[in-house]
Amino acid sequence: MAISPVLRRVVLWRWNDRATPEQRLRAKEGLAYISYASRVDAVDFGEDLGLAGGANYGLALLRDHRDKASWDEYNRDPHHARVGGFIDTITHEEITARADYLYKGQASVQGRVRHLALYFWREGTDERRKRDARRALAALRAECAAIYALEAADDLGWAKTGRADLLLEVHFADEHGAAAFLAHPAYREAAELLAGLTRVERTAIIQHRMKTG
Repeated sequence: MAISPVLRRVVLWRWNDRATPEQRLRAKEGLAYISYASRVDAVDFGEDLGLAGGANYGLALLRDHRDKASWDEYNRDPHHARVGGFIDTITHEEITARADYLYKGQASVQGRVRHLALYFWREGTDERRKRDARRALAALRAECAAIYALEAADDLGWAKTGRADLLLEVHFADEHGAAAFLAHPAYREAAELLAGLTRVERTAIIQHRMKTG
């Protein structure tokens, strides 16, 4: 089902050694709580499915807003600050990755799988090569049959820390579809291109199940 364009904030965290299973659950309960206690139009979150090994980030949050006023109000909300402050204590705060963009794609469907990748340009990457990278990501939509939705977008520049430059969001029916995408030659070629243009040590990637936590 298609939805109207929304302002979407994506946050990816990597767990630290202090994050126990109980604390991870508490973090997800906090994210669920803010969907009711804060001014936000939609929230989704989830832990990494382990499809790509230990290099992936551990936890993703996506929140949607109808306009910038709603986004700003949420950003000032004490519930949001309290939950985020707790998650910072059990993640590597210094590498948390964030991106804001205009999302025009499909709504979340419970049980389906989402792939997220946040990229940071290397210093000196010119606009021509950035365009090449965006085109390579957008072209994946036609290359891999497992994809049922794909969005590639530039960041809007609102995050104060951990702001990524480019975001890829891809939806799949299930884990098999996501795994097929990760193994697809077209994706591997695009990933290799991005690796040459971005700060690989800051790339943040996750695959998580939608609307299940």
